[in-house]
Amino acid sequence: MAREETNMINRWSYSRLGTYESCPKKAYYRYIEKIPEEQHPAAERGIKIHGLAEQYIKGELEEMPKELYLFYEGFEQLREDYKKGDVCVEERWAFNLSWEKSNWDSEDTWGRYIIDALVKQGTYAKIIDFKTGRFKSHGGGYKDQCVLYACCVFNRFPDLEEIDMELWYIDHHKISRFHFKREELQETQDDFHKRGLKMTTDTEFSTTPSEFACRFCSFKNICKDNFYERS
Repeated sequence: MAREETNMINRWSYSRLGTYESCPKKAYYRYIEKIPEEQHPAAERGIKIHGLAEQYIKGELEEMPKELYLFYEGFEQLREDYKKGDVCVEERWAFNLSWEKSNWDSEDTWGRYIIDALVKQGTYAKIIDFKTGRFKSHGGGYKDQCVLYACCVFNRFPDLEEIDMELWYIDHHKISRFHFKREELQETQDDFHKRGLKMTTDTEFSTTPSEFACRFCSFKNICKDNFYERS
C-alpha cells in the first residue's frame, strides 16, 4: 500500500503544514479524502506564471513572456546562469525523517519542497521564490516559509555556509530579502521537526472552527463540526 493511501498524512510540505495548523480536519479532507476543490483564478494564474518562468529560464521560450517584464534583468541573468549549469529551476526536492536527501516518491520520504530557482556558488547559495498577487512588505507572512526552505537546502548541500532568500513579487517589481547562516537555524529546524511530526502522526484530525475560517472553507458543507453547525 502506498504511503498516501493510509489514514495518516505521511508526508508534509510548507503548504500542507499551513493547512493542517489552520484546521486538522481541513487537511484530512484535502490530503486523505482528496475531495476535489474549485481552484481560485489567482492560483491558476500563479501556476501559469511559474510555468512561463521555468520555460524561459530553461531556454524553451525564445522571447520573454510579458508577465515577467518587471524582472527583465533578473530573468535574463537566470537564463544565462542556467546555460552555465549554475541554476536549478522548479526542482522538486525531498528529505527523510533525518532531514537527509531523498527522492520525491521514495518510501522513506517525509518532507517535500519545490524550489523556484536556486543559484549555488561554492559555499553560498541564493534561493529565489516567485510570488504573484499582492505585495507583502518585509516578506510578511512568508518568513516562516523562507526559514524552512533554508533549513532544507542547508541539509541537502552540507558544504553550504550561507544562504540568501529572495521573494520576487512578479506583479510589483519588489523584492523581500532574508539572509541565513547554517549555525543559526538548528533550533528552528528542531521546531519545524516537531510541527511536521505532529502532523504526520495525527490520526484524529480535530476541527478548529471559527466564523472567518469556516466561511471560506471548501469543506464547510460536509463538515459537521463547522462554526455554523455549532452556532
